[in-house]
Amino acid sequence: MNWLSNFVLPKIRAVVTKKAVPDNLWTKCPGCEQMLFYRELEANLHVCRNCGHHLRIGAEQRLKILFGEAGFTRIELPKTIVDPLKFRDRRRYADRLREGQAAHGSAPPSSPCCRRRR
Repeated sequence: MNWLSNFVLPKIRAVVTKKAVPDNLWTKCPGCEQMLFYRELEANLHVCRNCGHHLRIGAEQRLKILFGEAGFTRIELPKTIVDPLKFRDRRRYADRLREGQAAHGSAPPSSPCCRRRR
């Protein structure tokens, strides 16, 4: 072992290797195509500071913005009737309904709703 492999080579590797950078650090505004830093975007509630374009956010994040620090609790909705009209077809209506909800990613009828904590 010599000083080149023990001392110099690790220093060169440290300079040359790229550091891992997260992919979601910057977001491109669809309105003005300006690059926005994620911290500025969160501080602006996902509104572009240049053109005022409102970017998409998820349901959980929207509820956190809406209810603030007070938070929210989930409440269960009453069960809905799967086929109230007794619809008849080649396939069962309940099966078609499940397939449609799975294809579009919509929640089942008994998904919980939210209300403000007190």
